[in-house]
Amino acid sequence: MLSKALHLLKTAKQSGIQLSVYEGQLQVKFSKEKGIEPQLLDEIKKNKELITNFLSNKNLRSNEVEAFELELLKVEREPGKRIPLSFSQERLWFIDKLEGSIQYHIPAVLRLRGRLNITALINALRTIVNRHEVLRTVFGEDDGQAYQVVKDKDEWQLAQIDGNEYKEDVEGLHQRIGELVKKPFDLSKDHLLRSSLITLADDEYILLIAVHHIAADGWSTSIVVKEFKELYNAYNEGRQAQLQNLPLQYADYAIWQRRFLEGEILDRKIEYWKQKLGGVAPLQMPTDYVRGAVQGNKGEIVRFGIDKNVATSLHELSQQHGVTLFMTLLSLFKVLLYRYSHQNDIAVGTPIAGRQQQELEGLIGFFLNTLVLRTHISGKLLFTELLQQVRATTMEAYENQEVPFEKVVEAVVREREVSRSPLFQVMFILQNTPPVQQLTLGEVRLTTESFQQNSSKFEITLSITETAVGLNGSFEYNTSLFSRDTIERMITHFKELINSAIQEPQQKIASLQMLSKAEEHRLLVEFNDTAAEYPKDKTVFGLFEEQVKRTP
Repeated sequence: MLSKALHLLKTAKQSGIQLSVYEGQLQVKFSKEKGIEPQLLDEIKKNKELITNFLSNKNLRSNEVEAFELELLKVEREPGKRIPLSFSQERLWFIDKLEGSIQYHIPAVLRLRGRLNITALINALRTIVNRHEVLRTVFGEDDGQAYQVVKDKDEWQLAQIDGNEYKEDVEGLHQRIGELVKKPFDLSKDHLLRSSLITLADDEYILLIAVHHIAADGWSTSIVVKEFKELYNAYNEGRQAQLQNLPLQYADYAIWQRRFLEGEILDRKIEYWKQKLGGVAPLQMPTDYVRGAVQGNKGEIVRFGIDKNVATSLHELSQQHGVTLFMTLLSLFKVLLYRYSHQNDIAVGTPIAGRQQQELEGLIGFFLNTLVLRTHISGKLLFTELLQQVRATTMEAYENQEVPFEKVVEAVVREREVSRSPLFQVMFILQNTPPVQQLTLGEVRLTTESFQQNSSKFEITLSITETAVGLNGSFEYNTSLFSRDTIERMITHFKELINSAIQEPQQKIASLQMLSKAEEHRLLVEFNDTAAEYPKDKTVFGLFEEQVKRTP
């Protein structure tokens, strides 16, 4: 019976028929591009109950079945049926309910110069919101359980602001932009893409776009730019926009995730994380300020660069030892944390795109997941040995990446500390999202305006991006814990560790050079310059008596 059900599923798939189960009912979706054989339809009808039970019974799954289940299918949604949140959405929804979620806004601020077609701009942004349901999704609650509702199309509006008063008031303009970016989203009623156009002159504008992270991730940014560019230019040129049809919507993914990640599959993958992260201790970095009872989210960013020669050497080092650039940089970051904290057990969080299926690559949504990579370090360990340990841990984590971070926390953490994030307190990011296209809107020239949100989700986040001229890096840090001077020293130490590992990767971790030449001179020479002249013909007792007479 098992083989017959699987055979029918595979045959149906090859013939352009998608079969899935939702709310206990078999869902049948036909491809318009292929003819359907009547005999196959009869077989599906005759075995409807068998197929439904097969897809619903998680105990029947084998590796072959699991591979089939990994395929995403579009769900025919019944009117009135509530759509669940994805696990990641659910976490952000809880955060928003508890403390607000301004730190999860994704802003973009652009200055536009030239003859702007405002109608084309509105049409482009509204079409993107219409195409991607997640951007017009709102969230309801019933007895503590969240659900999502997709709003109707064509309701999205662009906010247009007269910016005459800001022509000579740069500070006032920046303040207004900050207010617009930080304006909280009401997740129960707002579109999740918000945009304002500030008109400074007939040929000069500020375009501000803010998207809530519950509806998008870094990968989504490149999709917004690509579609916005094509839709604006197509409207402006009087032609049809060339955009591919979307095979799925984010709600289909949320339904699939809830259905797939349960039973035997979830239990097996959860068990890996329980064994890997059980008993992990919080990272105790030396802080400049006393840690508060509740973790704050105020933050700043310090940026730095690594030149092309050093970046090339890092690539060569990685290739020589069979690891990726990500693994090498993560290893160096963990050495830095080990040297600062003196802890042997280091856990670092890192984001992963979460778009394993091809159908998700062109979809805006919150697919990002967080992996926790734990490493045991000692000063006697060779750096090359650490590389291999980090490689093994990373590869294992990739094999179990389907488990949402929220589920891992639920399974591993017994007591939550409100002053720290669970399982890890620092994050490492090597940007590998698709490059954002150069945004050109006809003859309109665009430049990106710098904007800092002054928030930090974690105690420290190290982000690195590869460029044509080397590596661009930044340390985002929690200002209630660290001062800027401390972070700048940390950047100096990280760069020194990189150079030391490149020069001699076989050395022990304790031997890797971390101090700059200036720091070394200050410690070894200046701080030890304690020589002082003293009267060699007198005794301590005599000097004491003289002092008594001077100040009795």
